[in-house]
Amino acid sequence: MRNWIYQALCAIILDQVYSNLYLRDHLDSCPKKDRALATRIVYGTIQNYGYLNYAIDQYAQKKVDKRVRILLAMSLYQLFYLDKVPAYAIVDEANQICRKISPKSRGFVNAMLHRIKKDQIHLPDDPLESLSIQTSLPLWLIRMWNAQYGEKRTQQMAWASLKILPVYVRRNPIKASSQEFEEAGWEKVNGDLYRYPKNDVAHHPFYREGKMSVQDLGSYQIACFVDAKAGMHVLDACAAPGTKSMAILERMKDQGSMTCIDIHPHRVKLIQNEIRRLGVHHAKAFVCDASEIDDLGVYDRILCDVPCSGYGVLARKPDIRLRLKSTDMDTLIPLQKKILESCAAHVKEKGQIVYSTCTINKKENEKQIEAFLQSHPNFSLMEEKVLFPNDQADGFYMAKLEKES
Repeated sequence: MRNWIYQALCAIILDQVYSNLYLRDHLDSCPKKDRALATRIVYGTIQNYGYLNYAIDQYAQKKVDKRVRILLAMSLYQLFYLDKVPAYAIVDEANQICRKISPKSRGFVNAMLHRIKKDQIHLPDDPLESLSIQTSLPLWLIRMWNAQYGEKRTQQMAWASLKILPVYVRRNPIKASSQEFEEAGWEKVNGDLYRYPKNDVAHHPFYREGKMSVQDLGSYQIACFVDAKAGMHVLDACAAPGTKSMAILERMKDQGSMTCIDIHPHRVKLIQNEIRRLGVHHAKAFVCDASEIDDLGVYDRILCDVPCSGYGVLARKPDIRLRLKSTDMDTLIPLQKKILESCAAHVKEKGQIVYSTCTINKKENEKQIEAFLQSHPNFSLMEEKVLFPNDQADGFYMAKLEKES
């Protein structure tokens, strides 16, 4: 099992394969009895990779090979956080893997795993620097959050990014009755959203039959926030993979129309697959650049779930933290503005745009809306919400804008 975990982490960290896609495509090759633990170790190592590397660097007296570093990190994660796994088994398996990847490093790996103790790792005195290391988040992000939201909220968000979140599924009311879900014994959370007790959603008959979809609590709230009614014409401007689009259409009872666009052809195929799987009849998906919409008419509702930095979904998508750069916003913010302005030209009078992101960053959220309203006096802000990440759900932002007569 641990060799499988090691190979998974090398693919995710070195080859930059998305963790959820790697697990989707390769988890079947891991022994069934070990899959839950293997998934936990993969995600846990990625979530804590910065802290684990800090511990390695504090004890290492030499430069550590990148593949040996991954082996040390996954082993230390187990030693630090998994009480039920015997330490001798972790060290023994690490030695066996090291024999294959770097035989000359076996003594070093063995010594490091015996020397490094979690309660003896020295942290900086500065509270923000210490928080950055402990939560494996870059210091620039911690400082930005602190400036925007204050120290208490920053602490809460940083620690929430390390949580293992519940799995939620959305009932498709077109195909499944609430009684079917109640008989399954799942906890109802919000509307048609339920807490799913396992990690095997794609293998469940309800999923294969189009009776349910995976959706985060905050993502579902955005779909509800759009508040589209049966018979309305709705555009989802950055729709892939179609989760919010389908939730909106299901709430419309598949009456009206849902137009889904995305700039990437392979991601449009994901939406088309969802349309078929869920059995809805009034949705269409095609390739289109949301920043340059043309000849698509006007709509009662438009969802602009724009590309963003993803700071709100670090718990659900832990490999984002492996690639975080402070310069990401430099290209994202102008693109977000362009998409919002492009969509504004396609809203009916008294129609509404919902602008949303999965990030917690005022520059991409509140400041974008403020700038848009200043340059578009025919729109007014009806409502905005910030869903801060916690131990149950990821973080999101949403704002509802109405076009005046």
